[in-house]
Amino acid sequence: MGCISSASESVPERKIVLLGKSGDGKSSAGNTILGEKVFNTKASASTAGDACLKAERKVHGRNITVIDTPGDFDTDCDDEALKSEAIRSLVECAPGVDAFIIVLKVGRYTGHENEVVQKLLNKFKEEHVLKHTVILFTHGEQLEGETIEAFMEDCPQLQELVDKCGGRCHVIDSKYWNKRKRGNKSNRVQVKNLLKTIDKMVNENGCYTNELLQNMEKDIQEEMKNITEDKLHPEEQREEAKKNVHASYLKKSAGMTIGTVLGALFGIGVAVALIVSFLKPIAVLQTAIKAAGVGAGAGKILTGVLGVGGFIGAVGGATFGYEKAVPLCDMITKTAVQTWDNGYKKVEEMCGLNSKMVDLH
Repeated sequence: MGCISSASESVPERKIVLLGKSGDGKSSAGNTILGEKVFNTKASASTAGDACLKAERKVHGRNITVIDTPGDFDTDCDDEALKSEAIRSLVECAPGVDAFIIVLKVGRYTGHENEVVQKLLNKFKEEHVLKHTVILFTHGEQLEGETIEAFMEDCPQLQELVDKCGGRCHVIDSKYWNKRKRGNKSNRVQVKNLLKTIDKMVNENGCYTNELLQNMEKDIQEEMKNITEDKLHPEEQREEAKKNVHASYLKKSAGMTIGTVLGALFGIGVAVALIVSFLKPIAVLQTAIKAAGVGAGAGKILTGVLGVGGFIGAVGGATFGYEKAVPLCDMITKTAVQTWDNGYKKVEEMCGLNSKMVDLH
C-alpha cells in the first residue's frame, strides 16, 4: 500500500507529517505550508483531543495533507490525552506518508537545544526513516541575513542531522515572511521549494510505510465494510472507520507510553511489534523477543509465564531509551534475562526444563 497520488503524476498529492518539540513553531509551520491558519498554535495537553490534527488544502495547484503530532514526541509520559493524539496521528498516517518534516527553531543552540538535537540523532538511527525526512527551520528572521548553512556551522549536531537527511533543509518565518512574494525571505517561495524537495525525495526513495501502518489500513478497510449507512460518501465512511480504529487501539494501549506509540510510527522494530501485538499477541511477542536477542525457547517460556500484557508492561517504558545510551534490544534482553533469573525455579517446576536447554547469554 503506497502513499496518496493523484490522477496526474505531474501534480501528485502529498501527505506530510510534522515532528518536533513544543515551542519550535511546529503548528505554525503547518499553517505556513497550507497557507491558512488551520492548526491551533496554542494547543496544550489538556486540549489535545480537540486540537486539529490533520488538514488538507490546495497548495500550488495540488492537494497537500499535513498531519501534526504531539509536541514533545520523544516523551515517555503516559498522559491519556497526548497518547490519544499520538494514536490519532498513526491512524491518519495509514497506509503511508510521503515525508516527515522535523521542525527546528533558528536561535542559539547551546545546552538544552543541543541536547534536543542529539536526542533526535539518537532516535532516528533508522536510516529508512531519514530517507523520507526533511529539516525545516522556523523563525528564519533570526538569521539576520546569515545563511542557514553558516548558522549550522556553530552546531555540529545540527549539521550532522541535516547531512543524515541527505542535506534536505529549508527555512520559513511564520511571522515576518508571509507578505513577501519573491526572494528567499518569502514563505510562498520557501514552501514551493520545500514541496519540490519532497517531490525529488519521493521520486528517489518512494513513500514511507511499515507493518503497523499497513495493518492499520487493513483495519480501516474492514471497518468501512461494517459501515452500512448508504448516504455516506466513501470519504465520510473512511473518517468514521478511522474513528473506530482509533478508539480500538486507544482502548488496548494501557501501559504504553507516547514514546512507544510514536516509535512504532518511525519503524522501531520492537515498538511496532508491541503495538501490532494488539492483534496478534503471541506470534508478534515472540518476534519481539527474538529481535531482542533472546533464544526462541526462552521466548516461548517467557510468553507463557508472563503473558502478553506482563511482557509489554515490562518493556514498554524502555522502548525509547536511546538517549540513555542503552540500545533498545539490550534493554529488552536484560529485562527478559532478569525475569528469567528471578522466576527460573518456577519455570523449571512448571516445564520440567533443565537450565542447560536454553542459553540466554
